[in-house]
Amino acid sequence: MPEAKKKKELPQIDIYKAWCKACGICVAFCPTGVLASDEAGYPYVKDIEKCINCGWCELRCPDFAITVEQKKKEKKKVEEKGEETESERGIASGQ
Repeated sequence: MPEAKKKKELPQIDIYKAWCKACGICVAFCPTGVLASDEAGYPYVKDIEKCINCGWCELRCPDFAITVEQKKKEKKKVEEKGEETESERGIASGQ
């Protein structure tokens, strides 16, 4: 019997239009065409299923108006591999 394909965990892409200046850099750098521009030039998520979670849109945005996050299930896998988590690094400790 052929194995059932595992459903890909989709990332969450948040676009903060209040911060966005509609430059189109995120749309241009997306390697899979997940993002597109509306008639005013602002980006929107056209097809989330194509997202490979590369983060290029987030890294290239000059206004920090876009974020890409993994689902919780994938975050747990990273923690299980023994990599540092934010709490271990003391990012929010304020000390």
